Amino acid sequence: MLRFIAAAALLGASAAHAAPAPEKTAAVKKRGKAPRVLPGEAVEFQTSDGWTLSGKYLTAKEDQPTFVLLHEARGRRQNWYWLARKMASKGIGYLALDLRGHGLSQHPPEGKEGSWRKFRSTKQDNDWEEIREDLKAAIEFLESNGVPSATIGLGGADVGGSIALKYAALNPQIELVFLLSPGFSYSEVLTVNAMRAYKNRPILMVVADDDRRSSTETPILFEFAKRAAGTENARLIRVAKGHGTRMLYYNKGVTDQIVEWIEDPVVAPEIDVSSAGLDGLSPGYLGEDEESDSDGFDTTADPLAAPTTN
Repeated sequence: MLRFIAAAALLGASAAHAAPAPEKTAAVKKRGKAPRVLPGEAVEFQTSDGWTLSGKYLTAKEDQPTFVLLHEARGRRQNWYWLARKMASKGIGYLALDLRGHGLSQHPPEGKEGSWRKFRSTKQDNDWEEIREDLKAAIEFLESNGVPSATIGLGGADVGGSIALKYAALNPQIELVFLLSPGFSYSEVLTVNAMRAYKNRPILMVVADDDRRSSTETPILFEFAKRAAGTENARLIRVAKGHGTRMLYYNKGVTDQIVEWIEDPVVAPEIDVSSAGLDGLSPGYLGEDEESDSDGFDTTADPLAAPTTN
């Protein structure tokens, strides 16, 4: 009987040592998951208003463009992973930023909040509007590294797309822009006037059917784009699922479609859009604080200026 008890105790001890095996397997699997690292070189540079920005820079091959990529609010540069891999495989260059207050770009000048969580987004005081300084600094970085300004394009998601569009509206040397989930006023960054000012250059918009807000607003912005830039210059891609850069993960083939557009955007001849209007659209989407003409369009406003107040 004592031998039986001793044998049972020995068996129990052996089983106790064997029990952690599943945890070890799980740990091995977790360690084996590869991080999503964008191809390219890690870089840092400063904005004119004192932020230190972090990004990933991939040099374009000869005769290929270079894109500045601006992620959505709450995002970071790794959000572009799926598209960045495809661009790299085609030799298309990019500078993917961590926008101020995001990712590794949380080094503000004295007196400024370092995290997007503390950003203000009122019509009179909007920290998100200042991201245009990030974009300006990124383009200056590219030009200082020998990238011709005529080969620089912009890509943005959500509010990053709003900033990209507003910058391009005032800088006609930017020849290509693509927008993921564009909207009228993410974080109070308004885009309607900027879309009207974006003329005679290719522009691409990507929107998901399940994105309640953007799937409503993007078709109207697309109409603006066709009127301002020309029908041949404006392209719209509809996918099933996601918002912003998440669409790149959820929808198979969308990265291929974006790269195909980059490689073959259609440039329309110059057109006169001075009398163009959008029949049947309510002017209400402009916002109560924007002055507009009889068709609901602001005909004189600076696309980057803060809206006027009554």
